[in-house]
Amino acid sequence: MEFRLHYALQVMVDIIWCTVQIGFFEVMFMYTPAFAGLSRSEAYLFLGTLFIVDSLNMMLVASNFWHFPRHVNTGELDFFLLKPVSPLFLSYFRFINTASMVNVAVSIIIFIIGYLMHDQSISIVQWIGWFVGLICGSLILISLETIVGNMSFFFVNASGVQSIFYALYQIAMRPDGIYNSAMRRILITIFPLSLIASVPSSMLFNSASIEMFMIMVIVTIIMSFISVTFFTYALKRYNGASS
Repeated sequence: MEFRLHYALQVMVDIIWCTVQIGFFEVMFMYTPAFAGLSRSEAYLFLGTLFIVDSLNMMLVASNFWHFPRHVNTGELDFFLLKPVSPLFLSYFRFINTASMVNVAVSIIIFIIGYLMHDQSISIVQWIGWFVGLICGSLILISLETIVGNMSFFFVNASGVQSIFYALYQIAMRPDGIYNSAMRRILITIFPLSLIASVPSSMLFNSASIEMFMIMVIVTIIMSFISVTFFTYALKRYNGASS
């Protein structure tokens, strides 16, 4: 019963989180027809994209991300290094949170609602851009988590750094249209939180551009390379369970 209740609570927490995010936008649209340059239907497409990326990450990566500092501190990472599999893969994809599968389904439903509300046609090219953006957003989030998780090799307890990252992650939960042009450039290139959902969802709007698509792909490739390279470098500082 304890296990089943815990599982049910995990599902409810994700659903409540989605409800809170939707509630925020609904309150905004009670007072204005557009928020951050988005109509109500576009906001739901943004939220659906955000929820899909986030729920997939919660299902595949998040649990491993939060446990990674413990693996480093206790020397459990030794067992990852002994296996004939990439230690990076085992470190961040070993455990799957099945409770988030429900959240994936809910996220897809919310995205479909946004699509049904949308009164503008979406071309096949835009759908391809959105799908590529979905992959890019997922890779960006994983890359950022990997970089933050690697701090465990440099600090005795990196949980504080993880908490800071989660606080900054809240930026990705709002459309980048609420920020000025300088801040938007930073959130697209240097600290690319806008590439998690804002830019991918914009591929479905009339404002979509090939330039932004190329920037999204290039930054994703660079961030993926940086995260893998940093993991390889940080791993050299690991002394194992004997340290």
